[in-house]
Order: sequence, then structure tokens, then C-alpha cells
Amino acid sequence: MGSAYAANRVKLLGLAMTLLPLLPMGGAADAKITNIVIAKRMPVFEGSTFGAVGAYEQLDGTAYGEVDPRDPLNAIIQDLQLAPRNARGMVEYSMDISILKPTDMSKGNRTLLYETVNRGRKNLPFLNIGGDLTKPGDGFLQRQGYTLAWSGWEGDITTGIRIALPVAVNPAGSPITGRVRAEYILTAPVATVNITAPPAYEAASLDNTGATLTRRVHQGDARETIPNSRWAFADCSSTPLPGKPNAAKVCLDGGFDTNHIYELVYTAKNPTVAGIGFAATRDFAAFLRGDTGAAEVSVVNPLAGGIDNALIFGSSQSGRWIRTLHPSRLQRERNPQTSL
Repeated sequence: MGSAYAANRVKLLGLAMTLLPLLPMGGAADAKITNIVIAKRMPVFEGSTFGAVGAYEQLDGTAYGEVDPRDPLNAIIQDLQLAPRNARGMVEYSMDISILKPTDMSKGNRTLLYETVNRGRKNLPFLNIGGDLTKPGDGFLQRQGYTLAWSGWEGDITTGIRIALPVAVNPAGSPITGRVRAEYILTAPVATVNITAPPAYEAASLDNTGATLTRRVHQGDARETIPNSRWAFADCSSTPLPGKPNAAKVCLDGGFDTNHIYELVYTAKNPTVAGIGFAATRDFAAFLRGDTGAAEVSVVNPLAGGIDNALIFGSSQSGRWIRTLHPSRLQRERNPQTSL
């Protein structure tokens, strides 16, 4: 029975993972990891060992990187040209990272399992039967010797593993504005909703003229427009309408209930360069694998010399994200091996 489960899990792993070949494109994208800060390093699973692989440890911290907006291989990143640049002309970002690795990397299987986090959450540990974030269950992944890694790519979430993205601005430095549609389905009545979590864009003006707030009971129902005099870009959590002006929140007279779908269409400002999440993933995985040029020379790789290949895993939203990260896009040239 145990061997049958293991065999089936290997098949599942093969289906769940996407092994991406990176094809040379005549040059490497000019981007790299510029610093790694490990804030916490600790043994896991109460020191349990997994056969010949031994014990595991977890590393949590922050990775810093930069992307060259002048490089044609980065041109696919929307609004990258409009992001602020440092003294070297590069666009900077930082992201949360987490690594689960054999304490002795020489005992691992030299393969990185990189998971694209789903709304900041880790799901790879659940591939172990009975496993979760705190216990290994049957320890399938650990007994195979895999190293697991996660990094942020979403800048519009409020919890979990995230990325800090630059804000795009107009060439003259003025804020970029545009129309945004947001939908809210609440589980408890509230006086105020936060319009920046998500989407992560505050209103361009406190004046709600031109903005529209509607409600409906079912998805296919006709929208009922709520008069602009009954709501405001404001916080009414402690003060009734018109409340305290706040471009990141919406206050509704009488409050938001749980029986309606609320839809807000408004003019927002300060879009983030969300596509950097793809480049950040590319460069972090390449850095962990030890690719030349994937990081500044001075940056210490916590997996140095222990990884040859990388697999990428995603579920639900993250699985679709991987399909967008096509091997012909955002590529970093390396030896012609199958890898992330």
C-alpha cells in the first residue's frame, strides 16, 4: 500500500509541476538579485530526520532585486519604462522569501521545488499526506530530498508572502490615473470598505463625482445605483457619513450589508508595476540555482552548490500564473538544461 501511494504521488508530482526549458534568446535579461537578508533561520519539524537526507531547516527573509527597463528582454513588463530608477538606471523591488531545505545540502536531491504562492499562501507542504505548514505528515517531499522555496510576486495582498513594487508615474513625474472596477461581497455588515485591499489603488480624488457605486443581490441582476450623496471616499468606522475623508476607503450611509454585491467604478491613481513579479520569480529561482549573472557577486546564496534543476508548482490562480510565465518570455540565458 505504501509503495503504491508513493508511486501515485510521484505521478501527481509530475503532473503538478511544470518543468520549463529556457531557450537562449541571444543574451541574458539584464536583471539580478542584489541582496538577500535572512531574518530567521530555524530547525523544523521538531528536529525530525528523513532517511538519508536528514533534518530540515527553514530560512525566512527578504530578497532585493533590480530590473533594467532598457533591456529588450524586459520590455514585456507593462509600465516598466515608467517606474522610478536608481542611480544605475535600474528599477528596484523587494520581496518576502522562504526556503525549506535539508540542513546538509549535500544530502539533498539537488532539485528545487519553487512554488508560486497563491495569494501569499504556501500549498506545497500539503503534498505530504497529513502534512501542513507545521508538520511533515509522511514527509514525502523531505524523504525525496527536495528543497522548497517561495517568494512574493503579488503586491496587492495584505498578508502572507508579498512583493513591494514600484509605482509607475508619467514621464513628467505626475501621477498616472485610470478607471478601476472593484467588487465587494461582505461576510459581516460594515460602515466602511477598504478599496486598497485589493485592488491596491486609492481614488485619484476625494470628490466622488464621476464615480459609481451600485449593488445587486445576484451576479446576473440589474445593478441598482446608489446616489453619490449617500456615499463618500471616507472612513465612517467611528464617524457617520460624511466621515473622515480617506482616498483609500468608501463609506456608505447605513453601511454595507451581507446580502448584496457592491460594485465601485472610479478613477484611481498610482498603478504598481505588477509584471515585475514575473521577473522577480525568474531571477530568484535562477539565483538559488546558482546561475552566473543572477545576482551581485557579493550576495550569498543559501543553497550555493546544492541545486542543479528547478521545478515550478502552482495551484488555482498560481497555476494560471505559471502558464503566463511562458518559457519564451522573461528568459535568462543559461546552459541548455531543463529548468525554471
